[in-house]
Amino acid sequence: MRIGFFLAVLLSLRPATIAEVKVQDHVLGESANQFFSEGHEGDAVRACASGDFKSVNQPNKKAGKEYCTKLSESRQSLTVNGNGKYKADPSRDSNKTITYIFVAGKFVAAEITFVFPDPTNSYHGKSFDEIIAGLKGAYGLPVSETTVSLQSTYGAPYQARRKLWLSDTYAIEAAEQPTQSGATGWTSVNVSTKELYDKLKANGGPQPANPLNK
Repeated sequence: MRIGFFLAVLLSLRPATIAEVKVQDHVLGESANQFFSEGHEGDAVRACASGDFKSVNQPNKKAGKEYCTKLSESRQSLTVNGNGKYKADPSRDSNKTITYIFVAGKFVAAEITFVFPDPTNSYHGKSFDEIIAGLKGAYGLPVSETTVSLQSTYGAPYQARRKLWLSDTYAIEAAEQPTQSGATGWTSVNVSTKELYDKLKANGGPQPANPLNK
């Protein structure tokens, strides 16, 4: 059976079977070798290997060489060591960041952050409500909806929304960070295997991360 996992513009998560989730070009659970052989990363690896720096979508040749060096280092580290993070090329969408997480040589989670629309990005970002509407359209209602009370760095109280979707094979967590004191807000969407989600929760898992701070 196929399910709608197709928030194409919002989340870049593609239609997939219930046991298969895609983030951009990559299937949750695939090996690091496969990850760096397919999709955007695979194309970039091949372009870098041939010295075709224009094809890696960087502003100039120097930036292209630097990108290729970092990509090669990430590929080597994750295919050999098996554990770590890889931050996707931000040139594909300046209002979104994706950090892929690998454990034991497999892609097991992704942290996706969407910047809220505001004057600094010409209102091209995505709001929390837009993202949640897309997820609800694909999955129906989440299994959990909560509002948490937080405090800004200046001590001002505010509230933020959290949503959770679960299946037998994966988990999707959406967390809102409202705009505070002139700082642009953002939404994090964390996708993981159900196995990893259960382990993190059993160990008092981490709070939703903001890849923009990495």
